[in-house]
Amino acid sequence: MVRGAAVLTNVPANITVTPVNDGSVFVGANATSSSSRHVFNLGTLQEHRLVCLFRFKIWWMIPCFGTSGGDIPAETQMLLLEVENKFYVLILPVLDGQFRTSLQGTPDNELEFCIESGDPDVQTTKIKEPVFVNSGNNPFNLIRNSIKILEKHKGTFKHIDNKQKPEHIDWFGWNTWDAFYCNVDPEGIKDGLENFSKGGCPPKLLTIDEGWQNIFPSYEENPTGELSRLINLEENAKFKGSKLDKSGKNLRDFIKTIKQKYGLKYVYIWHAMAGYWGGVLPESEVMKKYNPKIQPVVQSPGNLTHVVCSTLDNIQEKGIGLIDPSKIRDFYNDFHSYQASCGVDGVKVDVQGVLELLGAGYGGRVSLTRQYLGALEDSVTETFKSNNLICSMSLNTDFLYSTKKAAAARATEDFMPNEPTFQTLHVAAAAFNSLLIGEIIVPDWDMFYSDHITAEFHGAARALSGSAVYVSDKPGSHDFDIIKKLVLPDGSILRARYAGRPTRDCLFNDPVTDGKSLLKIWNLNKLSGVIGVFNCQRAGIWPPIKGSIYMPAPGSGTPISGIVSAGDVDALEEVAGENWRGHCAVYACLSGSLKTMSKDAKFQVALEHLKCEVFTVSPIRAFSEDLRFAPIGLLDMYNSGGAVEAMDSENKSSECKIKVRIRGCGRFGAYSNKKPKCCSMNEKDEEFIYNPIDGLVTVKVEGLQVIYNRDTEQSRGFGFITMSSAEEAEKAAETFNGYDLNGRLLTVNKASPRGSGIDQSPHVYEQAFRVYAGNLPWGVGNARLEQIFGEHGKVLEARVVYDRETGRSRGFGFVTMSSETELNDAIAALDGQSLDGRALRVNVAEQKPRRSPF
Repeated sequence: MVRGAAVLTNVPANITVTPVNDGSVFVGANATSSSSRHVFNLGTLQEHRLVCLFRFKIWWMIPCFGTSGGDIPAETQMLLLEVENKFYVLILPVLDGQFRTSLQGTPDNELEFCIESGDPDVQTTKIKEPVFVNSGNNPFNLIRNSIKILEKHKGTFKHIDNKQKPEHIDWFGWNTWDAFYCNVDPEGIKDGLENFSKGGCPPKLLTIDEGWQNIFPSYEENPTGELSRLINLEENAKFKGSKLDKSGKNLRDFIKTIKQKYGLKYVYIWHAMAGYWGGVLPESEVMKKYNPKIQPVVQSPGNLTHVVCSTLDNIQEKGIGLIDPSKIRDFYNDFHSYQASCGVDGVKVDVQGVLELLGAGYGGRVSLTRQYLGALEDSVTETFKSNNLICSMSLNTDFLYSTKKAAAARATEDFMPNEPTFQTLHVAAAAFNSLLIGEIIVPDWDMFYSDHITAEFHGAARALSGSAVYVSDKPGSHDFDIIKKLVLPDGSILRARYAGRPTRDCLFNDPVTDGKSLLKIWNLNKLSGVIGVFNCQRAGIWPPIKGSIYMPAPGSGTPISGIVSAGDVDALEEVAGENWRGHCAVYACLSGSLKTMSKDAKFQVALEHLKCEVFTVSPIRAFSEDLRFAPIGLLDMYNSGGAVEAMDSENKSSECKIKVRIRGCGRFGAYSNKKPKCCSMNEKDEEFIYNPIDGLVTVKVEGLQVIYNRDTEQSRGFGFITMSSAEEAEKAAETFNGYDLNGRLLTVNKASPRGSGIDQSPHVYEQAFRVYAGNLPWGVGNARLEQIFGEHGKVLEARVVYDRETGRSRGFGFVTMSSETELNDAIAALDGQSLDGRALRVNVAEQKPRRSPF
């Protein structure tokens, strides 16, 4: 019984219940014999609408819908019930000691839970806390609160609120996978970056995906798909020697070159959890120090009931070259230290779920996962000095309930551009999976092609996903109109605050195969909400099967209708403010229409196949008895409201001045029930358009942007302004450079055009032989920095950069040498050298007035 309602009937006598907190409980069971795997019957489940998340492959999860126990597949990792249309019940199979739990149904509508250790030597006859049950009136709060209860009670993982988010998630990226697959090479990467720059959308994150490592058999020697293993820590021949042309001699030189030329902030690199798909080669001299051995794999019976991934065929036959768990920390530290010495800033770690197959002899799947994952997390944060880790192929609860640091992980199976029936399933699965994983990590909705037939569908979904935005375009194959709806001129994105999830009225409807339901996804910005509506019907079936028949083309067929309400943004009150009286301005991004309504009012949306619409929902604030106002944001961006950072007002007897701080530039829009007397930026009046019919105020923002720290919301002390002509920009720089503003002398210069790099015509600077010194040990100060570089020439200035608020070193500094020869000597001698256990990064510093392209 839950809240007086019978959720399960015919519960067996061997089931145990242990209270936890605020009505939540753990459900366990006793067995008559000891085993490493048990299946227990929880009772009969019938006549409750349900949605569950289950693993249809060892790596990936999708949703399933139904009304009884028989609808629940094996390997279910979350079950949400709607009980009597009154409240919700959440059932989470979790980890208990060395055992991992999953749910499954039977043809008799019985709900079962399965526990397994993955090691024949790890057995039990009873389990106390394998299944967590909780109830609540709001499904999103219920899931969030439950994960927080588990976090505190179990102590084996952390909620996303208690993790450092990786730096890349707020910047536009390019991943090389679908552009080149394993054929990635330096020339292809440079070609791609050049094309992005020419199009005015240079990425700030580059992920060099699979194809760069030294493996045996090698990529070139393995046309039949033989299982390859990693043989050393370095890059392969494609990234060395003559293959690099003018980009240097190795991976380090190449990364240095492309960072300088194309303005990249971050370069990530790919590797598998065990090194490579087949692990490491035990016979390799480099690998012997890690005590690897060939470990056979054992599949869980639950996995075998679904799609068995073809990538497991070779692994099943030949095993994994598994590093001794006692040595895995050394391996990751060595591997990542080498990558960091090459200028790599973070890693994408793939094939993580393979560990669940390798637990025999190591204490089981949970124990092995925690040893590897803990070592990986520590190595990333210690080596890269930030939590720059993307986890992939990791959607099992072994990972989710063991991750204490990892804060970004793939939410779905790969974007597959050549599988037309996978596109809508990809978006729907990402949204539903985010119900659970969004409370533990930032869900990564994967890359996409900006010029794909479904690009707008994917782009709109990424805009409200709350995740990173990156594409995998082939060089020269781009739709920059799509990209510019996602990315600001400085390369940052308008990322929403939380994980994008289905709206409450969509939770129990199948948006892919029921033939009638639209998918609605909601999220929040700082001052508004956002709702994406997608027609995912008639494009595929669950689970995704390669080669499925593609039905209609985008926009064809009879439209499907659905109801949208401002109240679909579940937590709108969080951002509405005290002067909200329940009405909202709702702006449709793609159609450009604006309407006002009460929060509970509804309107109809009709969408054809593979079509979508994105609505910004901005609470209308009352600033006086007769003045109503709501900022919408940048009208030409998918997530318009993500551009609005803050709003304030000044009320005087005769007028009300409303101040809105935004990011980016372009057409800014707001709702006002009265025509404004004026619109100004930086105290300068600007032309604006007011539509008295719908109250839309439109003004063009000419690229004024102050750069703020995303976490503290404090100004970082610089910004960018886009002028209407080059002559005006030059005049502004001449007028205001050196101007005294509140006791500080302004530095004003003409920024490089967006997408330009060091090849642009240079500004005139006073010559300075300035060196950037990065990855400094935290104890290095100005004096020691000068001493280190003084061994290679005359030092004019040595300065370590410190955090203004904490007073701590930020791990880098600048040194000015007296000549170009001494500058080059210092770089040649010190770049990559170890100082107090850290590999120094030393290169020519950018000229001081230069800023990131805008």
